Amino acid sequence: MQSRMLAILTVSFLFLGGVAVASPREDATALLDQHRSVTSVVERLKVFSSEFLGLPYGSTGPLGEGLSGRYDQDPLYRFDTFDCTTFVETVASLAVSDGVDAFEIAMNRIRYEGGEVEFLKRNHFPSLQWIPNNLANGIFEEANSRVLPEDEQALAEALIDVGGWLRKSGPALIQVPALSASERSERGLELQSQADRFTPVTAKLKYLPISRLLRDPSLLRRIPDGAVINFVRPNWDLTASIGTRMNVSHQGLVFQTSRGVRLRHASVGGEKKVMDVSLLEYLRAFDHHPTMKGIHLLTLRP
Repeated sequence: MQSRMLAILTVSFLFLGGVAVASPREDATALLDQHRSVTSVVERLKVFSSEFLGLPYGSTGPLGEGLSGRYDQDPLYRFDTFDCTTFVETVASLAVSDGVDAFEIAMNRIRYEGGEVEFLKRNHFPSLQWIPNNLANGIFEEANSRVLPEDEQALAEALIDVGGWLRKSGPALIQVPALSASERSERGLELQSQADRFTPVTAKLKYLPISRLLRDPSLLRRIPDGAVINFVRPNWDLTASIGTRMNVSHQGLVFQTSRGVRLRHASVGGEKKVMDVSLLEYLRAFDHHPTMKGIHLLTLRP
């Protein structure tokens, strides 16, 4: 699959003055055309996600608001590197789109509140923004109860301080290559000043306890094929490093296969690439973990 993806990327190069310049829009068109005959959303999730296996993890956040972005000018989408969230966003957007225009609209709707492309409208925090906003816009629906009844689920709660995050991390979030060092510093201070727009909010998220799933691994077979999985760390204290607490640390996709229940994700671990692993084995690594406690599930609406 990766060789086909590399071929698609090669075809989409435009030669300007002898320099190859990639066009993400051409890449998207080629990908969508290649899999036009696949109509099932779940099957489209499988084929598009398989195209990216082996590609590198983008540790600095590979996407932004494009060249018009005030604080982050990384591209609105790309197909050569991913972090866990942009992998899910890109694959889901491809899966629900029949053309490049629809894909771009889907990416913006999933990544931004109200589809408005602006750094402070981006869904940065999963339990506070990404999940509730994508439930509200009708793109996804909750799927926890397809595995366990609600009374067997647990509740994660965290006071998420977006303002604290901006004050702590502002300068490090600036991704504008043309800025000088002094201009970058000024832009970082400007972003920090936006912190006053936000007050801390308690985000709540129901989850399936890992301990319960490991006691009865057959429950994993109830996870809907193609589900988005959110890994839950209730009230995860990151105030010292990023200025806030969180509930979710990682995202990926789950597929039911003849090899068992598989997790396909952009891994931030030692591999640092898009990979496919046994979900059961992945969860076993977090048995009795001090912070990782469960999973939360969503499915794409057809």
